[in-house]
Amino acid sequence: MGLAGQTLLGLCLLPLSAAAEAAPAEPVETLPTLTVEATRMERPLNDVPAAISRIDAASIQRGQRQLTLDESLQEVPGVFILNPDNFAQDTRIAIRGFGAQSDFGIRGIRLIVDGISATTPDGQGQVDGIDFGSADRIEVLRGPASALYGSASGGIIRIESESGPAIPFIETRLSGGEDGFFNAQFKAGGTQGPLNYLLSTSYLDFDGYRDNSEVRGSRINGKLEYSLSEDARLRLVFNLIDFSTQQDPGGLTRAEAKANPRQARQQNLDFDGGESVSQQRVGLTHLWDLSDAHSLESRIQYTHRDFSNKLPFQNGGQVAFVRHFYGGGLLYRYTGERARFSSGIDYDVQADARKNFDNLNGQRGDLALDQDETVKSLGLFVSQAYQILENVELSGAVRYDRVSFDVDDAFLSDGDDSGDIRFTEWSPMLGLSWSPCQAVTLYANVSTSFETPTTTELDNPSGGGFNTGLQSQTAWNYEIGIKGERSLAGRALRYELTAFHIDIEDALVPFELAAFPGRRFYRNAGESRRQGVEAALTTELGAGWSLGLSYTWSDFRYREFEQGGQDFSGKHIPGIPEHYGALRLDYAHPGGFFAGWRTRLVGSFYADDANNERIEAYSVSDLRFGYTHTAGSWTIEPYLAVNNILDESYFGNIRINARGGRHFEPAPERSLFGGIRVRYDFR
Repeated sequence: MGLAGQTLLGLCLLPLSAAAEAAPAEPVETLPTLTVEATRMERPLNDVPAAISRIDAASIQRGQRQLTLDESLQEVPGVFILNPDNFAQDTRIAIRGFGAQSDFGIRGIRLIVDGISATTPDGQGQVDGIDFGSADRIEVLRGPASALYGSASGGIIRIESESGPAIPFIETRLSGGEDGFFNAQFKAGGTQGPLNYLLSTSYLDFDGYRDNSEVRGSRINGKLEYSLSEDARLRLVFNLIDFSTQQDPGGLTRAEAKANPRQARQQNLDFDGGESVSQQRVGLTHLWDLSDAHSLESRIQYTHRDFSNKLPFQNGGQVAFVRHFYGGGLLYRYTGERARFSSGIDYDVQADARKNFDNLNGQRGDLALDQDETVKSLGLFVSQAYQILENVELSGAVRYDRVSFDVDDAFLSDGDDSGDIRFTEWSPMLGLSWSPCQAVTLYANVSTSFETPTTTELDNPSGGGFNTGLQSQTAWNYEIGIKGERSLAGRALRYELTAFHIDIEDALVPFELAAFPGRRFYRNAGESRRQGVEAALTTELGAGWSLGLSYTWSDFRYREFEQGGQDFSGKHIPGIPEHYGALRLDYAHPGGFFAGWRTRLVGSFYADDANNERIEAYSVSDLRFGYTHTAGSWTIEPYLAVNNILDESYFGNIRINARGGRHFEPAPERSLFGGIRVRYDFR
């Protein structure tokens, strides 16, 4: 028997050996089955022939500031996050490199919140409406999944909010800390007859670590579910946000960042860089169990977004748009003894009325652009999983997408730049899983993704209209892995190990022009190759202790890419380190005391395509602890936390291919925050 076979046998026999050694009074218990829905079929996590992670409410909410996805996804392998502190630019999330070069917002990754898409038809996702204080779980499907979700599906992040418990409750949470941080939250939920409800509100006022980085705003989130009958229910979700202030401190040169990391770029101060946004989103889902095996889900949604920002340059430096994003979908599911099947249709429309004005030192100047942009996306898919043997399952999916971009130019003084672009794609996916024993699942898959440019990325360097020279980015993903879970002497153990190879054509890469400093344009980067390994382990250590480890190796390079007389072939793709990982150590005492230590280790990486600007490796550790006290119907939980407890000097964000060497946004120094959570259950 080879080494691989011996290792597999050891994994299968290890739980049995541990059980044999355990005392009779402490039998090995069966772990609860974790299920996921990111595959558009509810399945046990270990049955999915793909790399997928699940983060539960305690990791999202307990002792956290609850401001960004960065707090919850640090331990997920294959996920690398920058820019959690600049709210005007949004957190930059990359899954296997998809989204790493986003200018702002979530790019290349499909974002789903309570079954409703938070990613627009042009492929841009926004996280400012997410309320982490009421998030119940987050699922991360790592790797291309356009066969299920269409464009911009290099990875999937699916967030599900809490439902109201059987016993109604009210809860408030107040937190504050250094750099003027203050966050107030209120949450209430319960069940009244056929109605299940949860309402959450929050208000944030935060000066930020750097000058000109203040954020101030509020959000309201709600989730209502009404049972029409034993077999049918309606779910209404809504979200309202109003962020009047989200300042942008801008990027610095390395020398400026070293001299004074708290400073803002002078040009951002001169032009009052930042943004404001208000948004109202509503989604209605009808869930109907046709029988024990058949179900039907239909959805409709609408989002209104009013956005304006000020960029650090004069010509067209103020952008304002009003967005209407609406659509719907139909999803049929079948769950049989040996087969699972789903099929559906998605149709969404994005209509932006966009105007650019000159930025006269923060004041609105002359009109520079006036155009209406419409994006329509239509997708049809089928997906199936079939158990061909007792412990072998074959999965497959295919999807057809048609995405159209239309621009109607109303600013005719420089000519009529109206036009349209069409993208059509077929996206297949095939996977195979084998479970030789309960503790082990081996799998392999081949999947694809495509990514159209967003309306912002289609920005034309020559004037109005769209840059018709941009092509859609496409990718093929090849993946093998092993994962499993087991109870060892009554203690939970979960593990996964994944290797992948991705071939990408026409990658969308940002660049800047001297005439528009701070403004990003995009080009296609020929061919690139990504390969890597992802590993994760979580285990209970006993006596209230638990441990989590993750590691990612990424070798991402351009294969063929020439631009402006320079040949970047063989260069590392910027924005992603070759090595990074995380360590989590938690303690929970039966008496209510809890503590947690988090450490992120990030290897060096590059800030530009030429690999001339190297970002040094760093590690950041956070510590938090608190106490949960319950007396009757009351629960009181004070907590205290220190971020960057070792006071590491590093960069929280790197602006890729920035002109003038202004790549750097320094991260906060050691900072203290704390708060208290108070809950009352109406028993």
